Amino acid sequence: MQEQKTFRCKDLGLACEFEEKAEDENELMKRIEGHIQTAHQMNPEQPEVQEKVRKAMK
Repeated sequence: MQEQKTFRCKDLGLACEFEEKAEDENELMKRIEGHIQTAHQMNPEQPEVQEKVRKAMK
């Protein structure tokens, strides 16, 4: 069984308690896109944003 992936805004250095989990990296990215766009004005379509977010996933 594959271990769940977790993303926390705190891991990007943001003062935010948002945390999300998913079965894999792609599903997790889908779940957090709306949050990072609305709460943090980050464009999830930009490669540098995607890279930062993926590196923060545990």
